[in-house]
Amino acid sequence: MRKIAFYFIPLLLAGMPYLAAGQPLQDLLHIARQHNPELKALQQEYLAGLEKAPQVSQLPDPQVEVGAFAVPVETRLGAQNIRLSASQMFPWFGTLDARESLALANARALDERVASRLLELEYRVKDAWFQLYGIEASQQVIQRNIRILEILRELALAKVESGKASTADVLRVDLKIEALQQELLILQNQMEKPSAEINQVLNRPIETEIKVLDTLVFASMPYQKDTLLQNIRANHPMIRMFSLQQEASRKAIELNHLEGMPSFGAGLDYIMVSPRSDADPSMNGRDIFQVSAKVNIPLWREKYRAREREENLKIDAFEYRKTDLEKRFLSMIEQAYSDYETARLRMELYEKQIRMTRSAIRILEADYSSSGRNFDELLRLEQELVDYDLKKIQAVVDSQVARAGIERYITYQNPTQ
Repeated sequence: MRKIAFYFIPLLLAGMPYLAAGQPLQDLLHIARQHNPELKALQQEYLAGLEKAPQVSQLPDPQVEVGAFAVPVETRLGAQNIRLSASQMFPWFGTLDARESLALANARALDERVASRLLELEYRVKDAWFQLYGIEASQQVIQRNIRILEILRELALAKVESGKASTADVLRVDLKIEALQQELLILQNQMEKPSAEINQVLNRPIETEIKVLDTLVFASMPYQKDTLLQNIRANHPMIRMFSLQQEASRKAIELNHLEGMPSFGAGLDYIMVSPRSDADPSMNGRDIFQVSAKVNIPLWREKYRAREREENLKIDAFEYRKTDLEKRFLSMIEQAYSDYETARLRMELYEKQIRMTRSAIRILEADYSSSGRNFDELLRLEQELVDYDLKKIQAVVDSQVARAGIERYITYQNPTQ
């Protein structure tokens, strides 16, 4: 009966699912987009930036003055007692529109920070989720191997009872099982780090349990490096942010030119005149109305020239930042492709080794079941099979992390738009 059970091991290997149902990655990403506090803060800063435009696109507040003469000014028509005046300044034509345009350009740059941070947060969630998958899948492999070793232990006990094997065979199996059980505890402890990373991004209690969903397969790589780099240069939010900051500096130069032009003002004065009592001249006590115009001429030009130099230097600085960022992105993408290719080669190797090891195990199983020989070799191959299964899981995780590392630079619809 034990011999028959032994031959069910390959079925156990082939038919056991790696993982129980859990929480899909896409659900976690959706929660991160909706609830991450850092993302919300950046979104609020963007909305606050939009509110700058109506603040700077309005005319200056009008000025109203009221004055009373401590000693009335005597005139031919009577004494001047109270003076009322109102005035309004007007900037050069187009200045208000230029201020609004500059404020909106600065706000758009803030908007790109939201999209850029979202890409980073999604990568953090994916990376932690894949690591969590690797740990849970490894636990399943080890638990499966413990059950296989328990079947081996029963078989070894039967051989000891029949006098065809030594008790040492049973002890060796016990040592292997104990080592694997300790490895399960280590893996359980390792789950805390990726779980805490995900929960921190999702803005929920750190101790919230996370279970992965389904079995991951080796990642495909649908992206071409050449077109990918072109897309990054045109669409990555950090690159766009620097381009928008350059645009904002150009608009600041335009505004600086307009603010260096004269501004104008118009005013109206009213003076109340008390009629004379000692005489009655024509228009006695007539009030005074005066219309005035003002021109503000910016004569001292150095501050405007310095402002233009400042903005031009900023434009150059942003260009250098874009160049540096593109090179860093290119380096990270090359590294991701290299990691993916390494994982692919390892995957091919481990699959071949697993097939060969399983064939050798079947031969040794039959030999030990009939004669009780080569038990050490059988245990060694079982351990190698576990190692290959674990390495295969890690290759799958590495491939998914490599793809996520590339998707980290692929622009996604900005949530504020």
